[in-house]
Amino acid sequence: MMMTIALPVLLVMVGLALDGGRAYAVRAKLYSAVDAAVLAAARSVSDGEDAARAAAQKYFNANIGSSYFDSTPNLDPIEFRYDSDGLIHINASASAPMETMLLNVAGWSELDVNVNAETIRRPVDLALVIDNTTSLRFGDDGDVTQDVIDRSKDFVARFNESFDRVSLISYAFGAENPVPFESHRGFDIAEIRNEIDDFEFGGNGRPSQYTNASEGMWNALNQLRTVSDPASLRVIVIFNDGAPNTFSSEFEFLDGSTYSGSIRSGDGRSGNPRGLWEPDAIAEQAPSPYYIEGGIHNRLASLPLYYNTHDPDEQEFFVINPDHPIRPVTNFTNGGSNALYQRVNRVARNLTEDIAEQARKEGIYVLTLGLGSRLTEGTGPDNERGEDLLVRMANDPSMLNDSDLADDFKPDQLQGIYCHAVNIDALAPCFEEMLEVIIRLTI
Repeated sequence: MMMTIALPVLLVMVGLALDGGRAYAVRAKLYSAVDAAVLAAARSVSDGEDAARAAAQKYFNANIGSSYFDSTPNLDPIEFRYDSDGLIHINASASAPMETMLLNVAGWSELDVNVNAETIRRPVDLALVIDNTTSLRFGDDGDVTQDVIDRSKDFVARFNESFDRVSLISYAFGAENPVPFESHRGFDIAEIRNEIDDFEFGGNGRPSQYTNASEGMWNALNQLRTVSDPASLRVIVIFNDGAPNTFSSEFEFLDGSTYSGSIRSGDGRSGNPRGLWEPDAIAEQAPSPYYIEGGIHNRLASLPLYYNTHDPDEQEFFVINPDHPIRPVTNFTNGGSNALYQRVNRVARNLTEDIAEQARKEGIYVLTLGLGSRLTEGTGPDNERGEDLLVRMANDPSMLNDSDLADDFKPDQLQGIYCHAVNIDALAPCFEEMLEVIIRLTI
């Protein structure tokens, strides 16, 4: 009699333990699947809500089987809510009715398992800085300019026209900003694609190589500093296939005149500096008498103390800096072509790194992308590798694994990434890595 009375109670207790444990496992798996779904939706919402929902369903299915522990998982339609701050709230809910094994004796043939998840996709203000130097026409992979154009357009297309913003900057002898940030959230993808199609890459000839990366970085920083209604996430992505050897400032000549332009060293150990070129153009010579094919060291009175291309009174970034931790620069007073050559090359690299560091200090992530084997070769009077500079610009934590760079890592500053595309086939994956990092930061 006692066993007859106790048996149903024992079966219910065993059923609670068994089916409850199964339900707990289903719930945990369902949570994992829903989390994956909302993250996938956040990554894909730039392509539209339909694309985001499709991505969510795909990742949901991949993370839980169609009959996990005799359950029937189902993802409800993803919901999107846009608030006044430009944030996208992405909500998902899912259920997985599960057949019971023992609780059915107590009338429970099925247990309902339900979960909810939410993530927020932040808008991003992206300054995209693209190398337009002629070396992209004549590198190890031949003319890769069309590849750079195509990959740049693919990259931009992954951002949302309605709430992200994109500013486009190109640089070679100087730098241009053909597409500044809009005054409102969003950007015109057609305009950016057209401007990328019109990239000049230093013209059709093969003039001496000018790489004025610091001018490109300054334009990116200026865009992010002056944009109205800035996003909480601000990013600079800069693409380069070599090392900086050119910088712009207002220069004083021995005859007392001044002119803002770009001056070049080169990639060799020594040489004859050349300039000036217009700082706000890809490849345009300064007018006479400020464009000097050779012998500019005999015409300059000195180097400016500060980088002052855009304002003669600007005093934020040093040109002359004898205390620079990597490349000290002293003034030039008619010391010969090699003396000026060395200083120009060092300043070109210093300014690029210094502007990147200032951006990080202001809460702007810097991501760097390099292409080709030249980045791994020592160039310039100090025989430095171009990729070392790109790693420092990003403040990539991988620096800690390199004894030559470990001391340059800034743990108190934002950390970005550097991706090296060893050849043109690796360019698309590197752009994809940049995108994945940015999307992770938006969530």
